[in-house]
Amino acid sequence: MKDMLIRIMSGVWYIALLVVVYCLKIFVPPIGGIAIGDFAVDIMVYVFSLIGTFEMIRALKDRLTEAERKIAYGFAVACIPIGVVMKYFLDWGVTSIGFCIVALTIILFSLLVFQYEKTSLESIGLTFVAAVYPTIFLSLMMIANHAQVPERLAAFGFDSRLLILCILAITPCVDVFAYLFGVLLGKKFPKKLAPVLSPKKTVVGAIGGIFGGVLASIAIYFAYNALAGDYRLMHIWLPIYLLIGFVTSLATIFGDLVESCIKRKIHVKDMGDLMPGHGGLLDRLDSTLYAAVAVYAIYALMVWIVL
Repeated sequence: MKDMLIRIMSGVWYIALLVVVYCLKIFVPPIGGIAIGDFAVDIMVYVFSLIGTFEMIRALKDRLTEAERKIAYGFAVACIPIGVVMKYFLDWGVTSIGFCIVALTIILFSLLVFQYEKTSLESIGLTFVAAVYPTIFLSLMMIANHAQVPERLAAFGFDSRLLILCILAITPCVDVFAYLFGVLLGKKFPKKLAPVLSPKKTVVGAIGGIFGGVLASIAIYFAYNALAGDYRLMHIWLPIYLLIGFVTSLATIFGDLVESCIKRKIHVKDMGDLMPGHGGLLDRLDSTLYAAVAVYAIYALMVWIVL
């Protein structure tokens, strides 16, 4: 019972942080044409990136050289700020992140020349993983945070506030419903989702997670449009929200499995101890990373269709 209470309280603090940051985004007015509220999300994303990279490097322990650890930290420190600046002033968010990845790759392979005796292809690969996970995924969340939505979409309330809301709100609902379905129905339907990667996860739990994510997307549609949009063309927009909920739910579940796989590969139970009852920040953030990819991908597809 004590462990359960600790886990709940830790989760409550995490969700409270997300709520506060999102409220800053939507309620803090622009100052001098600068959307101050948007930068609250950027700061949160940046801090998550730094902590996540620290947890990755610590979990890898002595598998990385000192130079490789510095390169991974340097990438996490520089990537998101560069992306914010380039996205805000030139709308080159994705392009700038791509250049950061290219630069990281070149620097890592240069270690084979300058530190040949200390560097191996395996350590380079591990450094690359530590550098880009979770930073690249969170970079997409940052880009979504500054999305310049076409007028034809913005007219129906589809903007960066909605993108961030979907990323932050759908994922917890997937996790909660997956847990409830697993606890309540797991014994009757014990088929495992991925027995090797995560023995405790069941197919019925995954179905519950998808149900929760779709239900969250329906709630977001009616609540968000009541405040920031309208219900015109519901027959078109409600299915789009349902698609966002469904795809994001699948991405959330997959992201959780990826995290489980990484921990098994590097032989650790948790990525850290920052969040009692959950483990490290990455143990709580894993599904959100892929949710950011899913939401941004659907948004990019919609922009491509509209334009």
